[in-house]
Amino acid sequence: MPLREMNREQAWLLPPTLDELVPPDHPARFVAEFVDALDREDWTELGVQPDGEALGAPAYHPHALLSVWLYGFMTNVRSSRKLEAACRDQIPYLWLTGWQHPDHNTLWRFYRKHRQSMRELFKRTVRTRWLWILWIWRYRRWTEPRCTQTRR
Repeated sequence: MPLREMNREQAWLLPPTLDELVPPDHPARFVAEFVDALDREDWTELGVQPDGEALGAPAYHPHALLSVWLYGFMTNVRSSRKLEAACRDQIPYLWLTGWQHPDHNTLWRFYRKHRQSMRELFKRTVRTRWLWILWIWRYRRWTEPRCTQTRR
């Protein structure tokens, strides 16, 4: 059997965007939609100023940090050091952060400050995800073409 050619130095004519590398039905997209759907009241309840501080060095966007933690909970990655490594190495985390690399101290400080509220948000994501799965199941059940002939 012949072997396929392999070339690690082959360049792309047009490199894919990060958005193209994450499939449309990937759980990271669900997390991003969930976090983007939070309104100002939810962010205030979480204890986060969604617009950031007026003074000081630019901080990581709270959407990115919350997305990393929620996706980490979903994929069973709960260590801030492992999340830091994932934000450098794994495509879904890179997509969630917009190609930024928060360090483990930043991730840990965010978690420590918002721990209780994040637990409630995580419970909400689980409920929302199950409702979404049920809706998809019902939608597919009624819209998929049915076989009109029986097998013989």
